[in-house]
Amino acid sequence: MSVVSNVIYTYRSPSKVFEFIYGRPTNEATSLGYLMGACFLTYVAQWPYLARQSHLEDFNLQTSLAASLLAWLLIAPLLLYCVAILVYFLHRVLGGSKTSGQIRVGLFWSFFAATPMMMLFGLVKGFLGSGTAENVVGFFWFMALSYFILCAVVRAKVGGAAQ
Repeated sequence: MSVVSNVIYTYRSPSKVFEFIYGRPTNEATSLGYLMGACFLTYVAQWPYLARQSHLEDFNLQTSLAASLLAWLLIAPLLLYCVAILVYFLHRVLGGSKTSGQIRVGLFWSFFAATPMMMLFGLVKGFLGSGTAENVVGFFWFMALSYFILCAVVRAKVGGAAQ
């Protein structure tokens, strides 16, 4: 399946997608691709807000974009790898049998699958500014991300059994 159809399918049935992901051989290039794709799309989602901020508050747009690029494509992946290590240790303490590579790919796929909501959040924040709409979309993004991570961890714990 393509990445786009897997993202759409993740919103419909995340448990089956994670079963498919965990069933494939572990490949660090795949998990890094999911992570960097998610970080890049999150960086792109910041553009409308940064453009609005630079227009309204006389910020230098290029400086803001460069700082956001540094944050999302260099620092965030390092932090997310640290989070993946913590999730793996938690998984092992709870008696899970998945490898660290499988846990990483599940966590990074969760982040990647939630990026369409992050893109919507960036558009709302950029065009409407701070307010109720931003809070609602941000809440739905956070809930989707949390649900996907929960499904990834539960599927890793349960193993190959269908829920």
